[in-house]
Amino acid sequence: MALTKVQGGVVKNTAELSITSVHASGVVTASSFVGDGSQLTGVSGFANAQGTSCGLDQVFTTPVTLTLGGSGCGIVSITATAATDYVAFVRAKNITVASGSTVAISVGTTVRTNILGLF
Repeated sequence: MALTKVQGGVVKNTAELSITSVHASGVVTASSFVGDGSQLTGVSGFANAQGTSCGLDQVFTTPVTLTLGGSGCGIVSITATAATDYVAFVRAKNITVASGSTVAISVGTTVRTNILGLF
């Protein structure tokens, strides 16, 4: 998608736009986003927030069991590399495999469960 700029009532293509703020609804895409994300709201990376106000944004839950696979997944592969010391992890205590699914764990990979020690 080309960037455009309105200049004197004429829309021109330009690669350089200086925008102070963008208000958007729907999906926003970019080749990259910059910053630490500390001002993002409604995003929970490792558990489910119980709400967005009154302190509930700091109260989290997470399922005890993770189900891998499912319709249309094919073979689910878990592979960890030397950069991660060959360890993959999940926050859930249990891992189950969906009916009809196959989960493959690569040779040398260790999968650790309950990484947060909650259960």
